[in-house]
Amino acid sequence: MEIKNNPKTDQSFLLVDSTSTLSKINKLKNNSQKIISFDLESDRLLTDNLINHETSENFFPDEELKSIDSACINFCQWYNENNGNTLLIYEGINLGSLFRVEFNNFLIPFLKNFMILTKIVRNFPDVNFMCSSTICQILNKLIKNVQSLEEKSLESELTWDKIQYNVTNSISLKVSKENFQKLKKIAEMVTSIFIKNNHGKTSGKSFALIEFDSVKFETIFLESTKFKEKIFLYNHHRPIIYNRKSFKILKNSHVIPYITSKNSSKHSESDIDLTKNKILKNSQTFFQNDEIFNSFFQFQGVSFWQSLKPFLIHFFNKKISDSISEIEHAKKFLLDKKPSVVILLSENGVTEQIMLKLAKKFSIQTVLLQHGIMLDNPSAENYNKILGGSLPVNSTKFFVWGNTSAKCALQSTCSNDKIETVGSPNIDRFFLQKKNVVKKSNTVLLLATGPRDQQSVGHNVNEWNKYENLIKKICSVVSKHNLDLIIKRHPDMAELDFSEDISQEFPSVKILKHEEILDLLLLSKIVISVGISSSIFEAQILEKPVISVIVDHDVYGSPKSISQSCFETKINDFEENFSKLVNDSQSYQQVVQNANNELKENFNNIGQSAKKILDNLKNFENKNS
Repeated sequence: MEIKNNPKTDQSFLLVDSTSTLSKINKLKNNSQKIISFDLESDRLLTDNLINHETSENFFPDEELKSIDSACINFCQWYNENNGNTLLIYEGINLGSLFRVEFNNFLIPFLKNFMILTKIVRNFPDVNFMCSSTICQILNKLIKNVQSLEEKSLESELTWDKIQYNVTNSISLKVSKENFQKLKKIAEMVTSIFIKNNHGKTSGKSFALIEFDSVKFETIFLESTKFKEKIFLYNHHRPIIYNRKSFKILKNSHVIPYITSKNSSKHSESDIDLTKNKILKNSQTFFQNDEIFNSFFQFQGVSFWQSLKPFLIHFFNKKISDSISEIEHAKKFLLDKKPSVVILLSENGVTEQIMLKLAKKFSIQTVLLQHGIMLDNPSAENYNKILGGSLPVNSTKFFVWGNTSAKCALQSTCSNDKIETVGSPNIDRFFLQKKNVVKKSNTVLLLATGPRDQQSVGHNVNEWNKYENLIKKICSVVSKHNLDLIIKRHPDMAELDFSEDISQEFPSVKILKHEEILDLLLLSKIVISVGISSSIFEAQILEKPVISVIVDHDVYGSPKSISQSCFETKINDFEENFSKLVNDSQSYQQVVQNANNELKENFNNIGQSAKKILDNLKNFENKNS
């Protein structure tokens, strides 16, 4: 879009976001004809301090905002343009592809803000703008009468620039990659001292678990003691152990953790620098082609490449060294340990993408093991493949939970010979704890998943406020029945906290985020789900009745595996349906029985899936033999 040099006027607009401080806002508010908030945090700050303002959503219709999602799925694959598969390649891996999920999460609010700012400039061409650093970096490409609230620009971050580290079941920290690697090294040092390396296994055939959580996949780790082949654990973005339970599981298993030696990383530092400089030079050629990228990065006929360009170049340059290093570590592991098969939980993570590409290069077979609910809406196929990583685009085999997931996979481009129905090791973990269910309980557990930040609804203030009002409604209904309510929020650290209103209005309600879900489900009498969650199935395997509240922010709707196994309700009918579940034992049992029937379709080999998985791995042909 062409920069406009409009004449200055006395009118001034103040544009704020989560980086804006209350003190600066207070200094400027009286001289501002409009104050506009650009995210939930700034809206809350202004509302709590009784500062009159508008939300940025007022300038862009919700339906137009939703169309950003599908556009960004295309935009986040920018690395395929302009000969990127030659210029940005290392070891056959396009380095730009490694952070496509993170870039999508950045791009959605960026594009939303760009389009809103474009409309504001068109509607108010003569206004002076005072704005946060982030907004200023976009706006100064559209108009010249702009001034930043900060003296220097703040550095933008991507989702995984900080990593979640679980200290205990209830405490989780968001740490930088550098600090995460320090904590990971400590965990590896403890592991190397107390855990055996090979458990006496000498078989030439071996397998590798990639980025597995030993707690969630406890049954696989314990089943490994009956498995004569070696099983390695390769965790690069996830700590090998992170608490007493994860340590105990690993120690009692025959899974061999792969620990990177100090020498292996130092040995290649000079080579990494040489490679980085070569890729940097290639990337300069790549990013200089404004004609291609002005055309590619267009939304509703408006190009936003000139505003986006400095951000994308910054992100790519920042990622090069880490990406090369990760590829080298993964390559060393595969060449040293020579696994016959690697097992992954998704195809979209950095480690997973690297492993898939290198495994193909070294003729190693790959298995994608289903670990979450599959979205069966046909319009979700690109999301599943490109962002969710939940379909086997590059994997040799796809191990799914049951018949429902198999049918969903077949509706995509997945062939029948790729699919094996094995069950869910995580569901087995819950199934084996049924004997510990609390018989007489007064507790209701609310599984609360808010609007996701991978979609535009996650950056829409109106959607978040609607979500919180829905949570308040549920709190109110449950409290009328004199039941104890625990809200278990989604563990994703990108999901924002509730406002203080909920705690103030319902002080007896416990709001938790990182507690072990198994302990909470064992304690619960009834489970309510807001938003799609695989914990619905975990509740059902423990024979807990689940009432699922339909919400607009599930943009692809409820999968059949959820809608056919739960007591689904709209929020307007929630009180009536919840009361029926509480007061009518026949209704209670009917919901449980219906779930039991559907579980047989949703999950095969309940209680035996870990054995089934390892048995299937034995039958793989070793292409290296």
